[in-house]
Amino acid sequence: MFSLQDYQSKMHVEEIDRLLFRGEALQMGLKRVFGGQVVGQALNAAVRTVEDARTPHSLHGYFLRPGDLSRPIIYEVDPIRNGRSFSTRRVVAKQNGEAIFNASISFQTIEEGVSHQMDLPLDVPLPETLQPDLEQAEYLAKTIKGVTVDALRSFTLLFEPDLVDLRTPNLLQLVTTESFPPHYGFWFKFTKDIGDDPIAHMTALAFISDKGLMTTGLQPHKIDFTQQRLIGASLDHAMWFHGNIRVDQWIYYHLDSPRTGRNRSFNRGSFYTQNGELIASTAQEGLIRIVPK
Repeated sequence: MFSLQDYQSKMHVEEIDRLLFRGEALQMGLKRVFGGQVVGQALNAAVRTVEDARTPHSLHGYFLRPGDLSRPIIYEVDPIRNGRSFSTRRVVAKQNGEAIFNASISFQTIEEGVSHQMDLPLDVPLPETLQPDLEQAEYLAKTIKGVTVDALRSFTLLFEPDLVDLRTPNLLQLVTTESFPPHYGFWFKFTKDIGDDPIAHMTALAFISDKGLMTTGLQPHKIDFTQQRLIGASLDHAMWFHGNIRVDQWIYYHLDSPRTGRNRSFNRGSFYTQNGELIASTAQEGLIRIVPK
């Protein structure tokens, strides 16, 4: 995987010219650049072109091509608009002269107004009552034939526990051939000090936001990986930021998939603090093709 130093150095993209940034790929054991990395780096680049008083409130992006792990990613920021209370930035991520991701990100001066939220589901166990995912994975690898820690690490995207502590209430349902309702979630927090810079915490949340979304749409449609092969890819990704973010404190990512069809899965996510505050939301559509081996 990667260390905290490696993560921080690569997610805080290098400014190489005005409105032009360069990012390097994190090596995560995947065949292509992790989508959450590209979303996070694009957000990191855009934030640094807007005045400090304005913070991101929404991001809408499209994944256009797979990212090449061996090449740097160039982020071009277009300052489309600076209004009285809103700013808009367009970001295009490129490799080898071709766009691999593009996004529109909107910023707003923080204002007060009417407020409500949908609550954290009542049946979610607290993180302190759960085993870390890596420990669960090691147990499942010993008890379920054909299941390995490496396969679980790749399929469920397990991070090293000295960087991100992940705790999923029922990790087993992600790897069995049984059918489950299209919703689940997991707790996470960064275990090392990443400082107090709000940009670092927003970037980290964007990075995590791509984990688990497509898996949710597979829950009712379990496949046998010994007989079938999954071809999957994120198509688009959206985020809305509602409140203050601290990824070094427990956050629950609640995921559901209202609809899967035509080889596409629509998935949603909600980020809650441990005291039940909804701080961000996500939505994504992904390509899901299940073909015989």
